[in-house]
Amino acid sequence: MLGCYIQSATAVLFCLSLAGITRADEAATSPNFVIFYVDDLGWADTSVRMMDNEPLSASDFYQTPALQRLAQQGMRFSNGYAPTPTCTGSRISLQFGKTSARLQYRNVFDVLAKKQRSQHGWDDEVSMAAVLKAADKNYVTAHFGKGMSVRRMDHAGYDLTDEFDQGANGNGHGSFIDVKQKIRIPNDNPKRIVDLTRRSVEFVKKNAGKRPFYLMVSHYAVHVPHQATPEAIERCRRRWVAAGNPDIGPADQEYKERYAEWRYAAMVEETDASLGAILDALKESKADDNTYVIFTSDNGGDFSRRDDTGNRFNGPLRERKGSTFEGGLRVPFVISGPGIKPGSQCDIPVVQWDLLPTLHDLSKSVSPLPPGVDGGSLREVIERGNAGSVRRDAPGLIFHYTCHFHPPVSVIRIGDYKLMRHLNSGEMKLFNVATDYAERQDLAQRLPEKTKEMDRILRQYVEKVDGGNMPEVYAAYFEWLRESQRKKEERLERDLESLTQKNPPDFAKQRAKLEANLQAAKRELAAKSAICKDQMKNPSWRKTRKDEVVKRIGMDKQGNLITPDN
Repeated sequence: MLGCYIQSATAVLFCLSLAGITRADEAATSPNFVIFYVDDLGWADTSVRMMDNEPLSASDFYQTPALQRLAQQGMRFSNGYAPTPTCTGSRISLQFGKTSARLQYRNVFDVLAKKQRSQHGWDDEVSMAAVLKAADKNYVTAHFGKGMSVRRMDHAGYDLTDEFDQGANGNGHGSFIDVKQKIRIPNDNPKRIVDLTRRSVEFVKKNAGKRPFYLMVSHYAVHVPHQATPEAIERCRRRWVAAGNPDIGPADQEYKERYAEWRYAAMVEETDASLGAILDALKESKADDNTYVIFTSDNGGDFSRRDDTGNRFNGPLRERKGSTFEGGLRVPFVISGPGIKPGSQCDIPVVQWDLLPTLHDLSKSVSPLPPGVDGGSLREVIERGNAGSVRRDAPGLIFHYTCHFHPPVSVIRIGDYKLMRHLNSGEMKLFNVATDYAERQDLAQRLPEKTKEMDRILRQYVEKVDGGNMPEVYAAYFEWLRESQRKKEERLERDLESLTQKNPPDFAKQRAKLEANLQAAKRELAAKSAICKDQMKNPSWRKTRKDEVVKRIGMDKQGNLITPDN
């Protein structure tokens, strides 16, 4: 018996020894991954040119030395895309490797999504973290920062997260220590940049050389409200003055506008410093040679310049966040890592739903990809640049934006061409965005056959994946409005019943207040309905007519009556 025990113990020790060797070998040979995700950062909002021959693809004021360092080590993608022009759909798409149409979450506050996913939501979707776990290489995974709203990150395969409460981290967590109590984050930790950096650096140092790791740091910056430390804002102000601009003060008429620019610059630069700290941690941990670092943004920039006619631009790109023109979809996209040519530029179109199959490929996973993945591995293009290609199951890059509060547009890019179809009017536009990335020359009339064929391919794909249409979206929105009104009325009835039972001395006053609140809620329902009914007929590619509707009906969308004074 004793001999058997010793033999068994020896076998166990031998297995443990092999396991230890395997883990060490995996840490040395399996690549690490870091995704640095910025919120609302425009294509031209950094000091790195995303396109060598386009000076306007970088800012002449914002300074991002860490991103410059990453770009010098790796590859810039001049045609890098976010999945949607607003955050939630992009974050879901990136995690699961599919278009927003297939995932049926196409924009912030997608009213149709919960109807289409009413049974199980997105619980059966497989994230990048889960894909790496399935690679069976002992990966440890972490997600810090803003989540994807529809599902907690610790329920999507991530071992370590910083989720604060029962729901997924949202925008509010970037502004408040306590979201419910509205306790603001202090000035020395704007947008939680300090917290996110600290957690990320600690994660890298703890795991580098011990286990292969995947880290996604998802910043709340540079989303509104814009925040930065006073020291960083003052540094940007001094740099602006040193460039030959007047040293204006609070009494000057343009001070408010300039202060907003300095604050935004400071926020961009402090976010960049977070990237620098992570790059330093990788180098100090001797993990930099075996780590892919991916830098990008969830949609086009929101802090964009206007021309004399009021049109918005991100560098040379038309429009901004919330638009399916290039300014809302094309984003900074830089990757460094093993086998990538330093300081290179690739012009092949890539999109964030390519990242899941890319991590699957680079980790040498033998597990199959999840079903329905639209993206393709970027391995060939990061190794061969413009000589490489991306093979996807989807027929092109598809951006199906069924939004009830922005211009609703369905888009497909195939090769150099981008087709846009307005989902209210049916009007179509066609651009060669390889050469005309400013989208000045509409080719739809000159190339009718190409326009027709691309539209056919787009419609066929959207129908196949049940991507949703505008009549369904508008119906879902009005249903949501009516349900919201019903709940408010029921709440008022309960409050009135409770008030009657208590019968306080100021009963009449409190009752009048409750009834006034109900009337305001009814006005809100009427205002939002009027705005949406107008939007259903609005053919504009650029904006809604909300301001005109509000003025016509005499109340804003919160139901507040508009008087000459406001």
